[in-house]
Amino acid sequence: MNLKTILLTGCLAGFVSASSAARAEKPLALANGDFEQQLTGWTATGDNGMSAVVAEAAHSGKFGLRVTDTSDTLGSSLAAAKFPATPGKTYEVRFASRVIKGNALGVYVRFYNAKGEFLNTPEKKNQNIFRMAAKDTEWKQNSLKGVAPEGAVHVEVWIHSFTKGQVTADFDGFTLVEL
Repeated sequence: MNLKTILLTGCLAGFVSASSAARAEKPLALANGDFEQQLTGWTATGDNGMSAVVAEAAHSGKFGLRVTDTSDTLGSSLAAAKFPATPGKTYEVRFASRVIKGNALGVYVRFYNAKGEFLNTPEKKNQNIFRMAAKDTEWKQNSLKGVAPEGAVHVEVWIHSFTKGQVTADFDGFTLVEL
């Protein structure tokens, strides 16, 4: 083989490898991850009125999510719609965020079984949490991965401020993919 053939073969192998990696990622249709339609597509059950869509929280577009938790006994709770999950598959949430003050807040990738029970619990020590840090006051792109455990049939993204702590933070641009 001559040098030209070797280089061409190497380039094609790299292209095929990159194409395979790109196809391996399957975007899930997370509704309204940019909050441009207020809280449409999100469930605020148990949120205690702490999650609001406001212009001041926008990273891109006109609106973003602001979580304002001023309680030491209550927490926020905002969940995206659930998607089918396959045990052993990896799911990744991507989003932009910044902290205004405090740090008692996390973004979770949660899995459920067919009965609707959580499969990621503090007791099992298998939660998938991206914990916000007080120093993250500038907008930053973040991601969190979670592997669907045995028995998983659904996956969801959950934004939750902890019950023991106060925080104000902004979020925007949520996407969810299956890897």
